[in-house]
Amino acid sequence: MIVFAVAQLSAQNTNPVVSNVAFSISGTTVTVTYDVSDAEQSAVTIIMRVSVNGGTTWDWNYGATSGDIGAGVSTGTGKTITWTYNDVFAENFKMKIIANDEIADGSPCPGTPTVEYSGKTYNTILIGEQCWFKENLDVGTKINSNSSSDNQTDNGIIEKYCYDNDETNCDNDGGLYQWDEAMQYSTTPGVQGICPPGWHIPTLAEFQILRDAAGGSTGSKVLKAIGVDATSTNTSGFSALFAGYRSNGIGDFDDLGINAYFWISTEALPFNVRGMYLNSSDDDVHFGSYPWDDGRCVRCIKD
Repeated sequence: MIVFAVAQLSAQNTNPVVSNVAFSISGTTVTVTYDVSDAEQSAVTIIMRVSVNGGTTWDWNYGATSGDIGAGVSTGTGKTITWTYNDVFAENFKMKIIANDEIADGSPCPGTPTVEYSGKTYNTILIGEQCWFKENLDVGTKINSNSSSDNQTDNGIIEKYCYDNDETNCDNDGGLYQWDEAMQYSTTPGVQGICPPGWHIPTLAEFQILRDAAGGSTGSKVLKAIGVDATSTNTSGFSALFAGYRSNGIGDFDDLGINAYFWISTEALPFNVRGMYLNSSDDDVHFGSYPWDDGRCVRCIKD
């Protein structure tokens, strides 16, 4: 049995709508069809998430796809995604088709609605008096992580992990960086790190200001992109995605579709550094200390 769930991400006035999702199977080829509409935009980004355990986790690697998936999918009817299922039969197989029109509630930063950096365009969002990137940073050269020894290094090249060593996950959710790499081997809070000039890795105090602007310690639902869980509203425009992380223990990946983790440029205990995370099981904004060699997301904030 394959069950399809439909989710949406935020729009300025109305959310994009995915409807009439259906599928067919021929041998190992799965063909998914759907319709997508948006009152304001003519193109959206389509993301597919797959679970083999009834929706407990959404990190199953479905491999290569073709068709109407990724950025720049035009709105309309009869959209098609094709992919090959090459694993064992799973009764609790579920799928999410997520439509994102790349517009969030809130307003872009005055005078800086977008930032061009390393071949990509990032949107900005003004939250209180802070100017943030609306997307996770995705910069650098992908290196694979198959063991705990697969570390990013101080070699003059920005390196990133992609969840499950799949570049598509970087395209959708941003890169995953070890703290030293994100900081570019500085320990100074608020350093530019891998952010573009005029931007920096947020400090603990800056993330605390963001938390307070979101309504306090239980305000994460206004920071989460619509559709990532049952309560997200994204009224702030921060548009957090549950991108998961790279574990330092054995170098594997975990929590895609479950948690969002962001590095903070303020150190914590010896051998640990600070991070903020949001999860799908509550509406809290969490702060903690984590091993520097985990791989986590980076959000840039304007100087």
